Amino acid sequence: MKLKRALTVQNVQDFKTIKIKFKGRFYDVFGHPQNKGRWIVLGNSGSGKSSFMMQLAKEFAREEKVIYNFLEEDLDDDNVKDRLTLFQMHDVAKNFSMVSEPIDVFTERLKMRNSAQVVIIDSAMYFFRGFTFDKYLEFTRQFPKKLFVFTAHGKGTQPRTEFETSIYYDATQKVFVNGFLATNKGRKYGPNNKFFIVWQKGFEDLQGKNKEFETD
Repeated sequence: MKLKRALTVQNVQDFKTIKIKFKGRFYDVFGHPQNKGRWIVLGNSGSGKSSFMMQLAKEFAREEKVIYNFLEEDLDDDNVKDRLTLFQMHDVAKNFSMVSEPIDVFTERLKMRNSAQVVIIDSAMYFFRGFTFDKYLEFTRQFPKKLFVFTAHGKGTQPRTEFETSIYYDATQKVFVNGFLATNKGRKYGPNNKFFIVWQKGFEDLQGKNKEFETD
């Protein structure tokens, strides 16, 4: 078997990367993320995770085509429609689409020409139900040039299940949402902050109830 030549430092540094130009608070917290990789957004029920995800989807959709696969909520649920209105998703309607599809159908969609660059899956547990972590690896590695964002359930500050924990450690970007505050857990940080307030009033109300609330 003929082996490929190992790369030098200069070879690696010469690779061209494509960045998504985040603005405002998203830039402060996440900088300009690469347009490929694997994000995980972890949060407990009622944490503000769904609202953060919609805002994040909108930020991605300013520059890239985004598809959001809803598996925990029906697309005709009032909660979904309310978030679409609240975060003015019509502003990015040209780049933003939604489906509710199982893994086999969704995989075929992603294979289509001009399919979305940013793929949001809510949630990982529902999407990979009945499968192992090997299936997750097979699925994501089929599309090495896409950016995946998975939501996951939390147990405290950690993923709830062993499967979600495996995804957490594989992820190239980690975000934890709690009390309407999203915290950048790495690997890449923005220049000015690592906290993103999802909903100002909700966050302030919780601060008032818990004077010892810590954000780090």
